[in-house]
Amino acid sequence: MVGLIGGSLVGLSIASGIASVGLALYLSRHRGRPGATWFMASLTAQGIWAVAYGLGLTLTDPGLRAAAEALAWIGMNCTGPFFLAFALEYTGRSTVTQNRWVPVLLLSPMATLGLGVTHPLHTLLWRDFRFASVFDLGTVLYSIQPLGYVTVILSLSMAGIGVLLLVETMLAYGKIYRRETVAIVLSPIPASIPLLVWLGQIGPYPQLNFTPALLLTHVTLDAYAFSSTSMFETNPVTQRAAERSAVDDLDDPLLVVDGDQRVVKLNDSAQALFEISMEQLPRSFAALVGTDLDTLRTTGDLSLDSRTYGVSYTPLETPDGGRVGGIVVLYDITTERNQRQQLSVLNRVLRHNLRNEMTIVRGHADSVQSNWTDSQLLTQMNSIIGASDRLLSISEQMRDFEQVVDREIEQQAVDCLDFIETVRMDVRDTYPEASVAVVADAAPDHVRTDPTVLSLALSTLVENAIRHSDDPVPTVELFCSDDDADETVIFQVKDTNDRIPENELAALGADEEQPLQHGRSIGLWIVNWAVTAVGGQLRFQYESGNVATIELPADTHRD
Repeated sequence: MVGLIGGSLVGLSIASGIASVGLALYLSRHRGRPGATWFMASLTAQGIWAVAYGLGLTLTDPGLRAAAEALAWIGMNCTGPFFLAFALEYTGRSTVTQNRWVPVLLLSPMATLGLGVTHPLHTLLWRDFRFASVFDLGTVLYSIQPLGYVTVILSLSMAGIGVLLLVETMLAYGKIYRRETVAIVLSPIPASIPLLVWLGQIGPYPQLNFTPALLLTHVTLDAYAFSSTSMFETNPVTQRAAERSAVDDLDDPLLVVDGDQRVVKLNDSAQALFEISMEQLPRSFAALVGTDLDTLRTTGDLSLDSRTYGVSYTPLETPDGGRVGGIVVLYDITTERNQRQQLSVLNRVLRHNLRNEMTIVRGHADSVQSNWTDSQLLTQMNSIIGASDRLLSISEQMRDFEQVVDREIEQQAVDCLDFIETVRMDVRDTYPEASVAVVADAAPDHVRTDPTVLSLALSTLVENAIRHSDDPVPTVELFCSDDDADETVIFQVKDTNDRIPENELAALGADEEQPLQHGRSIGLWIVNWAVTAVGGQLRFQYESGNVATIELPADTHRD
């Protein structure tokens, strides 16, 4: 009659086996995900081990007892290899389980299976098999043979390697796996220690292997790690695949540099660019590229074989924040650099030549106008003078905007009332015939912005309004106010002109530049670019005249 202790060992062993197989069945919904099938196989082998051992403790027939022990050995020695295969595939190292290494992983379980099934015919796993009852159980003693030790130790070692792979990967890929990692680290401990005690025949009950009974703790922790969380939904394969794609699949040349500024890895594009193979690494970054990494990061570009590359550097860090090198990506910017240079030259030549030539045209037109009395000719001269003035105005606007584009934006506290008064006076110097008024009764004290860029935007709006007015005395008002609810400072330019054509305003929000209808369009583009540069928003509406509104964030750091 099996006693309380004996019954507990039998019950716990069988319960561990049933729980292992049950967890495997539960995880079958993840079949096809990385590692899921191998983990189910490991759990099934573990279940066979526990159930066979638990049932074996109730058997008294020598043949049946030996068969149960052999089946337990098969399950025990298949658990480790299957778990290692799971860990390799789950952590993104599936190539190991999909090539010639598969037979190596399966060698131990296949050998154990063959030896276990044929055990009555040999003594390669153990010998001197005999009953040595304890706690009224069918416990046995036998001398484990060297090959038997090899199979068990190999299975244990594979399981240990699998645990280390999981721990390393999960710690490397973020906090999402930290609790699961603790569960995985702890889960084999309760089962591994009694297994080693049994293998060494240590303690008062060498005929008892407590491991199958303690596998219930192992299964419980595994169930937490792999079923109550999202480890199969979000596994490290994605992150590891992203790393491989970043290095191997990026079209731009990519170099991985260690802490000593040695190139330790190149993608295919970098190998082709520098005409070097992976077998020739590691190699000094400066020797390979022609300049040291610090200089390259400072200059921001690299010239190679008549091509120009922009440089991006991303540091590489260990999970604890230690620097271990970095990734250098080279972006071919030759076309962009050439286009920028061509546009700069074109802009400078056109602007200078346009101004010089139009000044000559206007001078001759003025001369003709002052010396001729023919009304038709004078009308034509007026048209020429008007066109010349508009072109010269565009040239001036482009000069001003080029200066803004080339400058670094400098935010500073600006007195709102003084600022718009300065804009008004500057415009009046150019257009003394116009009526430009300032309305700033509720103006805030300050706004934080770049005064040069904002001044260009406001003066351009005012000048546009004056030039396109049909009144003998163009009327423009400059407003400044704040909106406490939105924490913004608002500048407005109001005129009494006809509505700005919708196609010109729509062009400002288009993905591609639209054809300019007349001189006002370039002015609106300049305003739009300037407002964007200072972090503001621009909008237009019509209220018995055009109202252009510029909204800027309120100054929260007033002097």
